[in-house]
Order: sequence, then structure tokens, then C-alpha cells
Amino acid sequence: MVRGVGRGGRGMPGRGGMGRPPFNRPRVMLLRPPFDLILAEPAFPRCKPAPDDSALTQALLKRHAELCPTPSEQASVLSLVTKLQTVLDNLVVAPGDFAACVNEEVNKLTRAMGTGSVTCACNERGFTVTAAGAAVRVLVTTLHQNLRKLEPEVHLEYKVISSHLAAIRHSRWFEENAHHSSVKTMFYICDKFLQHLLNRSGDTF
Repeated sequence: MVRGVGRGGRGMPGRGGMGRPPFNRPRVMLLRPPFDLILAEPAFPRCKPAPDDSALTQALLKRHAELCPTPSEQASVLSLVTKLQTVLDNLVVAPGDFAACVNEEVNKLTRAMGTGSVTCACNERGFTVTAAGAAVRVLVTTLHQNLRKLEPEVHLEYKVISSHLAAIRHSRWFEENAHHSSVKTMFYICDKFLQHLLNRSGDTF
């Protein structure tokens, strides 16, 4: 005996039946994570011993020691930076007559530095103050919300001020996130290498 159900019945995958698959159901995309060899390193033992990088490490540390300033040079730079910050803060708090105030603050800076001359070299990106074997480059910038308010006849170029703001943000981010000494050492060497390449090509960064 053959038992069957007509069109629309419960056991037949006909039109309107219960066996029809729901084609209008939304598909869920399953993203498979990429294979990470670093995370799966314990499952793949090395076929040969790891290379010895001690010579390269010693060469990098030696180059880093050659590039880094001596403790006395660091103290001179820090002292000059502190005095410059004091002068600039005084100009912000009580500017007064700008020309007379600038001359007064320069005289204060000269007296604070003691013996030796203090020179200031201006350029299209800011100015550099040199005194007592130390040089400090001052970057002129403003807040991000003020960039659109710059006047070409009065202020520096938008591109210059924006690059100075990015440099300050980058230095702050680096001080907050690069805690490991090896990272700082490698970054310093790469930065000096990049400056060397740019100086040879004549480009600016």
C-alpha cells in the first residue's frame, strides 16, 4: 500500500508545504580568523636553531651610544628648554608691548644662561635658539580648531603649522606608549637613519 499526500500537504515538499526550505532567510557571514604563525609557534617547532643576532644587537647598541648625547649635553639642553618655556609662558601671561617685552625676555634669558652668547636663528618654520653648546628648535603651532582661522598674511603656512602639531602629538604618544627601552633604542636609530637619507636627497621631513 502506498500512502501519499497531495499538493500542499504536510509530508510532501510541494508548494506551500512544510518541507520547503526558507530561501528568504538572511545569510550570516562567518569570518574565519587568519592563520597567525606567531600564535601557533608552539605547534610548529623549528627545524634548525634560531639565528644568533648578538653581533647585530651589539652593533645597534654601539651606534645608539654614539648617537645619544652625553649626560652633560642632555643637562644643557634641558636647562635651555626650561628657560625658554619660562620666557614663552611670561609672554603669554603678560604680553604688553610685544617688541619691548621680547627684548626684555631675551635679556633675562641671556643673564640666566650666564657666560657665553645666545643666538636666535629664524627660518620659515620657526626659530632655533643656541646657547652653551645646546640648541633648541621651537615649533610654532596652534590648536587643531584654530587651523582654519589662520591668515596667510600674518601666520605661517597651514601645512607647516599642521606638521608641527602632528610632531607634538607624535612625541607625546611615543612618550606615553613606548615604555620598553629596546623600542626607544630602535626608534631613535631609525629616526636618525631617516634624517640621514633625507639630508642626502635634499628633502625635508
